[in-house]
Amino acid sequence: MPQIVHSDARGNLVSFEEFGNVPFFPKRVFVITVDRLGPDRGGHANSCDELISVIDGAVTVEIDNGVERRAVRLDGYHEALWIRAGVMIALREFEPGTALLVCASERYEDTRHFDKPLMALNRSLCPA
Repeated sequence: MPQIVHSDARGNLVSFEEFGNVPFFPKRVFVITVDRLGPDRGGHANSCDELISVIDGAVTVEIDNGVERRAVRLDGYHEALWIRAGVMIALREFEPGTALLVCASERYEDTRHFDKPLMALNRSLCPA
């Protein structure tokens, strides 16, 4: 994936660009914040693609595409994880003070949630 962090003497700039380092046109962008240890988030598959990046803190992202299960630790704004439509996702083990930036390929009202992986929606194995 192309560089998302641009650093110089003034600090760091994190950028996301359609089809540059975001593999789809984002129709929705949202932030998830977690102030303390607590319950997991997610636990479902979506009908849209999502790109998840850590603004601050860290989180473990568990993914299941119906064939393969993996856990990926995101711990900095220098990386992002592309979750394809149909892939089950669970967000666990948040560091207190974690903030996530999520770009979605569909608006919320156009998105469906499923309680199992849906290979019909998943055009390829999750690249995580």
